[in-house]
Amino acid sequence: MFSMSPVALAAPLARDLLRHTLPEFEARAKTLPLGLQEINDALPEGGLPRGGVVELAAPRGLGRSTSIALSACAAAQAEARLRGTSATSGAWCAWIDPSGSLFAPAVARAGVDLSRLLVVRPPPEMLAKVAIRMALSRAFSVLVVDVAGVPGAFGQAGGKGEHRGPPVGRREEDLARWVNVVRKLALAIEGSDAAILLLTDRQAARPMPLPVAMRLELEQVAEGRLMVRVAKDRRGRVTSPTPVVLGRRSRAERAAGSEPRPALSRA
Repeated sequence: MFSMSPVALAAPLARDLLRHTLPEFEARAKTLPLGLQEINDALPEGGLPRGGVVELAAPRGLGRSTSIALSACAAAQAEARLRGTSATSGAWCAWIDPSGSLFAPAVARAGVDLSRLLVVRPPPEMLAKVAIRMALSRAFSVLVVDVAGVPGAFGQAGGKGEHRGPPVGRREEDLARWVNVVRKLALAIEGSDAAILLLTDRQAARPMPLPVAMRLELEQVAEGRLMVRVAKDRRGRVTSPTPVVLGRRSRAERAAGSEPRPALSRA
């Protein structure tokens, strides 16, 4: 007589139960719900759009866009577990970090499986080219590109008693170049389930809007409290600033759990 072990039988039953108790994974095939339920509630479809580029614009140094991007990575990996993979197979994420500012303990605290997070630290002048090549590979569920962290893009202090700001128009030129880069990134993942997150400086002047599928503007009003505004959406669903209190994980993240690893994978 054919028989199954309790463990083998429990796995498919658990997946069926999760599909009924977490219908967002079936109903929102083209969105990626974050591990931050409060942010999901502020978005038009309860998550970030897949198959496109999402801009997370925050004041330089705020760090909240990093938190949201880490939550997206953790959510993509949690979704892979809920869909029945043995670990997080098929849920590789990548972070292009030219400034070397990504902090491994913070990544682990965010619930990201570090064994499936590739961190790439190219020279700033190679950032756009590396981002496009990684997007074309379609190897990553979430690809984060930290444009705001590029050293020197917004001026550096000079020697003693001297301050060197960016040349007139420098900031506009940098962002203008990313208009074409974003178009190439969007084409690279069009029709896929992947998402590309572009971290930018909200206060940076820009000659024209970046052609992203969604632009989220973030502003911290108090510790643990944000104002989140959908400033651009490919379907025109912009919103007024919405107050968000951070701290509660989504149902998906609580159900899937996480097993952070001790070290980042770097390239």
